[in-house]
Amino acid sequence: MNGTVKSALLRPRSLRGSLTLVNVALLALGLLLAMAASLVGVWTILIGQLDDTLRRDVREVRDVRASTSAASPASSASPASLSSATPDPCAVVPSAVLHRAAPYALLDSGGRVVRSCVRESDGPRANADALTASVSPVALADRGEGASVRLDGEVYRVSSQRVTGGGILLSTAPMAGMMATVKKLFLLELLVSAALLTLLAMLTQRAARRRLRPLEDMVQTASAIAAGHLGSRISTSGGSSEVAELRTALNSMLQQVETAFRCREEASEQLKRFAADASHELRTPLATIRGYAQLFDKGMLGPEEQERAIGRIASEADRMNRLVEELLALARLEQQPQRQRRPVDLALLAREAAVDLLAVQPGRPVTEAGALKVEDERVPVLGDEGLLRRLVANLLSNVSVHTPPEAPVTVEVTREDEGVLLRVRDDGPGMRPEDAARIFDRFFRADPDRARRTGGSGLGMSIVQAVVQAHDGTLRVETGLGEGMTVEVRFPDTELTA
Repeated sequence: MNGTVKSALLRPRSLRGSLTLVNVALLALGLLLAMAASLVGVWTILIGQLDDTLRRDVREVRDVRASTSAASPASSASPASLSSATPDPCAVVPSAVLHRAAPYALLDSGGRVVRSCVRESDGPRANADALTASVSPVALADRGEGASVRLDGEVYRVSSQRVTGGGILLSTAPMAGMMATVKKLFLLELLVSAALLTLLAMLTQRAARRRLRPLEDMVQTASAIAAGHLGSRISTSGGSSEVAELRTALNSMLQQVETAFRCREEASEQLKRFAADASHELRTPLATIRGYAQLFDKGMLGPEEQERAIGRIASEADRMNRLVEELLALARLEQQPQRQRRPVDLALLAREAAVDLLAVQPGRPVTEAGALKVEDERVPVLGDEGLLRRLVANLLSNVSVHTPPEAPVTVEVTREDEGVLLRVRDDGPGMRPEDAARIFDRFFRADPDRARRTGGSGLGMSIVQAVVQAHDGTLRVETGLGEGMTVEVRFPDTELTA
């Protein structure tokens, strides 16, 4: 039980609840201070009015007594005391006090009760002794202030004032009506405050829900992405500028995360295909070599067959060696090492590759175009000579392997405004669009049987693409079934130094 309560207390409060609680608490504090100030103010005003009423009653008697004494100086010239000078001392008690349903008392100048001036049957008016005992009449009269007392369960306001003859009149007025008024005011303010706090809580909840809706959408989007829906985005509009900036930043981040995840998946699938294809490519020559080795071991080959078997073993070993070298070259290119770049004459590399192609296939028509038509014209590009030489060699080797020996080929190097263009175009059988889309995949062959017979590994165009990317160039292939194939490589126009 205690653990449950503790966990509930430690549970983080929602931002909407926190905002509502803070707003309601601040308004409650303000209303409490305003209520206290208003109640104190009303109480002070009503007390002041009550004191003024009590003082005004005695002031009227003074005015009447003063006018009477001026008209009859003989009767008031030598009063020795309140009892001898005034036949009826109670005559100084104002009629308002007599008719008020509240106790009063008449005292002499020493603060002693002369007499109650009322009949015993008058109830609370006869309680002069209790009234005198509850206050200090002389001190109260000297200060000119009032006091509140409780008599017989009722609360009264007492005023102590000196009257004619040096006596002291303790007059009172009931405070029940005033207290009832203040109580009603308190209840009214309490109800109004409760209504205002409820209204504020509702408005704060509604405003917070509207303002925090983008954050809730962000949470939902994050949950959807965690569940595997990588394409989810925060689409709610509105909100403050800060929320809009946060939404834009998160959407951009989510796009990058999705792209990185897709790239990782593609790389993983590509790695699996690469491992499977490499294993398949290596399995065939290994099986051939092992088969001939077993035949040798068992002595099942004659002299001529042994010579042929040794040739096949050497051929398959060379094939494996070429495959491994191309795999290593492709791996180094993908690691993107920092290479020393320098000006390289691309026209010279193209001429040498064309000569090598004619040496292998003397009957193939090879046409040189662009800068290659002008002898010794240089077309420099900034790059790695070894990689660029391999790029040109692979393009022409691709023509040699996948087109008939009599198919014409054109090699062109042209200087353009935006850089340097290398174009290799052949009049071979071309490729279907679905095959052309996979031409840069590792170990892809449009005609696997022909490629294996001629020694193709299916990595040539993959290496070409990696070299072009390493030199910040662009690569484009145009082909069609029966239309030949054109490969265009463009290198950027980089400032060269001799």
